[in-house]
Amino acid sequence: MAEEQYGFPQDGVYVDGVVDVYQAVARLADGPRVLRDEMGVRLVRMDDVLHVTKRRDVQSSNAEMAEMSGLIGTGRPLIPLMIDGDEHTKYRKLLDPLFAPKQVAKIEPRTRELCNDLIDGFAADGTVDLYAAYCDPLPSRIFLTLLGLPLDDIPFLQWFKDGIIRPVDADHNADASRKMVTYIYDELDRRQTLDDPGDDLFGGFMKAEVDGHRLSREDVIDIVYLLVLAGLDTVAASLSCMVEWLARHPEDRRGLVDDPTGWPAAIEELLRVQTPVVSGGRFATADFSIGGEEIKAGDMVRTHWAAANFDADTFDAPTTVDLTRTPNRHIAFASGFHRCLGSHLARMELRVALETLHSRIPDYQLDPDRAAGLNNTAIRNVDPLPLVFTPR
Repeated sequence: MAEEQYGFPQDGVYVDGVVDVYQAVARLADGPRVLRDEMGVRLVRMDDVLHVTKRRDVQSSNAEMAEMSGLIGTGRPLIPLMIDGDEHTKYRKLLDPLFAPKQVAKIEPRTRELCNDLIDGFAADGTVDLYAAYCDPLPSRIFLTLLGLPLDDIPFLQWFKDGIIRPVDADHNADASRKMVTYIYDELDRRQTLDDPGDDLFGGFMKAEVDGHRLSREDVIDIVYLLVLAGLDTVAASLSCMVEWLARHPEDRRGLVDDPTGWPAAIEELLRVQTPVVSGGRFATADFSIGGEEIKAGDMVRTHWAAANFDADTFDAPTTVDLTRTPNRHIAFASGFHRCLGSHLARMELRVALETLHSRIPDYQLDPDRAAGLNNTAIRNVDPLPLVFTPR
């Protein structure tokens, strides 16, 4: 899926196969503060992005986008991504506590078990496509455990999210959405025959109330659809980008192997530098100005998270990758009202996945005989990610 489909010109930046895209991304942050084209305006500075994403008169979707949600969901705005204002606040009050740090901490031991189970499958081989064997299946297993969905369904759910984000063809895209909605309906039907729908996230949604009212079946479908789509892909993408970078920087990797307490800071810096979800679209509902540019109601406002993460007014030496950088106020998880719901979960998954991998296989390199798939468009990832290492 080309970058232009997200409303951004290529600018020679997001091209598949390019290593260290961030060098070119940083040049965007050094360029004009606001750019206008036929799609609307593009913002690349941190202060501008933060300002726009905290305005109530800038929303996550417009009528056309809401109508288009039928292509990727149930025909209604996906919750909470495509709703705004009081309705959005209402659902975030329900969902945010489910992904709070205390809740996430409860599943860390299980996450470590899942990491070790996957590593057991290739540790003795000395070679692996880490994306297929570890990066991709791990978040799926964790998220399906949270939702209480069968792990045997992972192949179907991965096929679904690929059909939405990286479809093979138009049929894959259409079939993925339709079959996912049917899948969730069937799970709702199954659980409604039980005395208790369960103490997992799926069951929790079925019992949850918003403003004194139970969520409708359609509400549950819209929430689960979006959570599966987001939870299965972005962490896998981030993990693959981080491991690929560490494979090319063995001294930094050895430092983290020797002192694992450095992982949290290193992850924040690699999130800043890599930023797999490059940008987001917002829509103005009123006239205002920013950077001397007049924004009109109806304009699309494109927030470039990746470029803002290289803003020299926010970060010292932004193109220097400093794994001990602190503070590190990046916006790889977006910003404002629609900041990533699962950021605490993602951070825990990344930390445990990297700690566990490097405690067991600390000496890996990129396989010189197989090229890594540097996919820099859509949600950036490295697929395949072929590594060689000393068998364990």
